[in-house]
Amino acid sequence: MLDDKVIVLDFEAQNRTEALEALAQKFVDQKIVQISFKNAVLKREEKFPTGLATETIGVAIPHTDVQHVIRSQIGVMRLKSPVNFFQMGDGKDVPVKIIFMLALTQPHEQLEMLQKLIGLIQNDTLLTEILNADSSEKVISILKIAGIA
Repeated sequence: MLDDKVIVLDFEAQNRTEALEALAQKFVDQKIVQISFKNAVLKREEKFPTGLATETIGVAIPHTDVQHVIRSQIGVMRLKSPVNFFQMGDGKDVPVKIIFMLALTQPHEQLEMLQKLIGLIQNDTLLTEILNADSSEKVISILKIAGIA
């Protein structure tokens, strides 16, 4: 479920749409998802924001329905500079630095993966390690330590 081809480090995005489109396109290019995935992620993010503020950084966990997914995969984008997402639940602005994009083939996988990611997000040490990682392989190693594989 982890592939360095859908891990992007230090991407420069002007806004959340640009960041989401770029990461979703990586999924499309790797034939992980249907072409419809990109628009589905953008539409879902507008209706159900996925930004989360932590003690140190903002994180977003965009995802969409399983019918857009060919095979399960988690993508990661670390942004060079934060872009605003809306906070899950209250819609306030959250400056996001790390995006965990989910492409999952089974509905029950989403809840399980979201729980694992929330655990990771609450661990400031691991988040800081992702912020400082110098390679996609290092990010994958950190995610595996967090039980995300």
